[in-house]
Amino acid sequence: MSLFGNLFGKKPEPPKPEEHKEPEAPKSGLGAPAGFFPEGVDMSDWDQVFSACLGKMYTVQHAFLDLVRDEEGWYIDFEKGTLTLGKQEFRVQFLGSESYVSNSWLWGWENVNNFPNNVLGQVHIARTYGQAWGLEPLMYAQCELNDTFNGHNFSMVVCGALAEDRCYYRCPTGEGQGAAFVVLCDMPGELFAPVDGITFINSVSQCIQQFYLDHKIFVEAFLRWNKTPFDWSGDTLTAHFDAEVVVEFEQAGENYRIKNLKTVTL
Repeated sequence: MSLFGNLFGKKPEPPKPEEHKEPEAPKSGLGAPAGFFPEGVDMSDWDQVFSACLGKMYTVQHAFLDLVRDEEGWYIDFEKGTLTLGKQEFRVQFLGSESYVSNSWLWGWENVNNFPNNVLGQVHIARTYGQAWGLEPLMYAQCELNDTFNGHNFSMVVCGALAEDRCYYRCPTGEGQGAAFVVLCDMPGELFAPVDGITFINSVSQCIQQFYLDHKIFVEAFLRWNKTPFDWSGDTLTAHFDAEVVVEFEQAGENYRIKNLKTVTL
């Protein structure tokens, strides 16, 4: 058993045909379905995949919070597959849950809550791609919670790499005992609007302080998702916003980190 096997526990058994019809598995070596990953990203490497997803999901989640900021109260109905936030209702898929009692994450495909199959489609897709890519955190049913492997980070990869119109929501459960994470489907296009140069710089600065990342993959994927043109010159990237943003990188071990980040007025 690999290191991830020791950390994550057992691999899930394939479901029986009558229990769930699997989505078609991607061919080994394909990039992310969302299509904005930089060339050469190792889809079996969690740090690289997470780095590629973070810029998009950091932006989308902040836009979603702005959308529901004034809504009071929430209610989730797993039978119907809906989340109600104030006066707004969203279609959801169950992703998984955190338990603070056992300090563990459990993917929804284990389905210990007996949720109906209509709310489990996204989590089965995540497992299918995890198996095809050899991305072990998506292959094992359970793991210990830590700063790298937790509901927020798993949700960002599933929504970032495997869908174009989705974000996620954390639903606290039972007096601080844990939380359920759900994927919100068919979200309005305004959540996925491109950001300007100032917002991009602020988001990059905040993300690299909060998360362990390959900065080069993170920045390029963020720009590709944002549909911002850019050029490379060695380890320096120039992004063409209204004012050009120049990002200089240096190698730090196996990954790259940002050495300098600045704007250049045209």
